[in-house]
Amino acid sequence: MQSSEYSSTDDVDLEPFDDGADIWDQISFSVKTIPNNLRRYWKNRFLLFSKYSEGIWMDEQSWYSVTPELVAKNIADHIYNSCRPSVVLDAFCGAGGNTIQFALLVDKVIAIEKNPVTLRCAKHNAEIYGVADKIEFIEGDFFELAPNIEATDGFITQADVVFLSPPWGGPQYFSYEVFDLNAMEPYDLTTIMNASRPISPHIAIYLPRNCNIEQLRDSIEEYADSDYDDNTVLISYLHVRRQCKAICAYYGALAVPSSTDYAVLQATSAK
Repeated sequence: MQSSEYSSTDDVDLEPFDDGADIWDQISFSVKTIPNNLRRYWKNRFLLFSKYSEGIWMDEQSWYSVTPELVAKNIADHIYNSCRPSVVLDAFCGAGGNTIQFALLVDKVIAIEKNPVTLRCAKHNAEIYGVADKIEFIEGDFFELAPNIEATDGFITQADVVFLSPPWGGPQYFSYEVFDLNAMEPYDLTTIMNASRPISPHIAIYLPRNCNIEQLRDSIEEYADSDYDDNTVLISYLHVRRQCKAICAYYGALAVPSSTDYAVLQATSAK
């Protein structure tokens, strides 16, 4: 595939296991060097990446934003088993937790990340898992790139599924009894859905476990009678060590339960 004007391949294409000397202080931590605010995540490093000891890179934000590996595998398995996609777009790929699990199953993953250091982490981590050759890494803002993705003759192959793990505004989401998805920073739920739907009706969004579920129902009301055929949203409750850590909202062909840990919401007009 030809590189686009938005793709910074010269910046992110690394040899496998590149030592990253120029960013080493940002992506390599030990029990002695990890910042105090990240120590709670350090003990769970092998839950984040089972191959952590093989040289996984994470910048500071990645420690609290990467999807735990078992959760990422659960999401990837559900998406693959629901519609057997060939191409999955990971709109906020971060350090690559979800991207890697998708690449283990599908033909191609388009991984977008606007932070160049985080993107280098994702590329390096994909090399460790042996799937970098199945991933197109693009440095950029998903919302700026999205209008070009819908055109099959554009710089990106048409995606079958859009996966989004957007920023939640940092760990402070814990402090809310109910997390308002319309106040999510810097991108609210409406902005995310409006950018994603023209690409594909088959959408998955990874969200805090305490988010306002009714807002997810509201997100399908506008499209309940449209050609998107999207009258249902499936809520998956994602657990690690028997504790619910997050949810994933599935739309389109992905809104098909595969276990009891799901809730199905229908648009009011579809009841």
